[in-house]
Amino acid sequence: MSLEEFVMPRRVFNDDKTGREVWQVTDGKFECVPPYMHSCTWNDDDRYLVFMCNRSGVWQPYALELASGRARQLCDAGQAGFYSVSVDPVRNEAYCFDHRRVIGVELDSLAQRVVADFSEHLDSSDKGGRRPVISGDGRFVLTPLRVTDGVSSLLVAATDGSNEIEVVELLPENVIAPGGGKPQSDLFVLPGHEQFCPSDSNIVSLQNAQDRQNVSDEQPARRVREWRVRRDTGEITPLVYMPPGLRGTHCIWGRSGERFYFHRKIVPVWVPTALCSVNADGEDLRVYYETSEHKLGHCGASPDEQWLVTDSQDDAENMLMLVHLARDEQHLLCWPNASINSDRPDKRSGDLPPHKHRHPHPAFSRTGRYVHYGSDISGRTHVYVLDVGDLVGVVQE
Repeated sequence: MSLEEFVMPRRVFNDDKTGREVWQVTDGKFECVPPYMHSCTWNDDDRYLVFMCNRSGVWQPYALELASGRARQLCDAGQAGFYSVSVDPVRNEAYCFDHRRVIGVELDSLAQRVVADFSEHLDSSDKGGRRPVISGDGRFVLTPLRVTDGVSSLLVAATDGSNEIEVVELLPENVIAPGGGKPQSDLFVLPGHEQFCPSDSNIVSLQNAQDRQNVSDEQPARRVREWRVRRDTGEITPLVYMPPGLRGTHCIWGRSGERFYFHRKIVPVWVPTALCSVNADGEDLRVYYETSEHKLGHCGASPDEQWLVTDSQDDAENMLMLVHLARDEQHLLCWPNASINSDRPDKRSGDLPPHKHRHPHPAFSRTGRYVHYGSDISGRTHVYVLDVGDLVGVVQE
């Protein structure tokens, strides 16, 4: 079948408050959502960025050629969601979930292949909307098997087409909880936000979806925001753990795999908010920047891990900022003003598929020259890009 191709004219404007140039690279009476910030959105030379679009009435994966504005549909995916696409960090391929399979699409030629088929492990009633979790070396793709009456698992498939699938069970007896003791058996009923450590695909981080950090007297195991899972031994240890009165959120690995970045918030008032990190063992806590002016929300690390780009989750009027990790230097980039908790139903077409993308979720491109984010300031979510090479020291070509 012939896949859709079209050109999206770039809208260039200067932010009202900072004066910095912003590019709106997608537009139309539909929505375009970039991958979540801990997934890979760009290919290695920043020629393409990928996104999901509901232009046809269902979510489909597209690649945008940044220079020309040419957008091409990558495949005809079934039961995809608005986070169902990501770029392989090694191959020039985008991966997209198609029902219970992962399809790989070469970004130049659009040649397709089946990367992995999880049909043997996922029930046919699976609602779809999954996202491909790709290892830093490109050798593996992961998806969770969530159950409510037993043991949840991680399904890890080789990406070489062999369809060798490893099942990593999240067993309570393998958990080393803060302060000792064993957690209740339902701790990992709904794991989420799975990520490979970029430098060690034997390590997977994930969060317990039953986040109880706001409960001061909750047992320590249920206060852990992020867990570290060893695929070879099954051992599960805390990666991000905050004491009562604090909470950790929105965690990402740096590309080196040496640091794990997150936001630290105050319970129950949120601010002051801090940008922090721990090492790959959940130790050596570092605090880089703290503020009470903004409700810092999501962040992405530059390729050299000298900078974090962070958004804020202030309702309706929210900013994007660069923060240096070694010196006291911050740069306000722009104000995406995503709706967050103040929805804009008067501007959003009622015939569009529903979704919950209401945050900028910023991240760097693979070279570090660009930062992208999403915003529904127009009433529909679209993709925006800023050239930050002058600030982060990436040489302009």
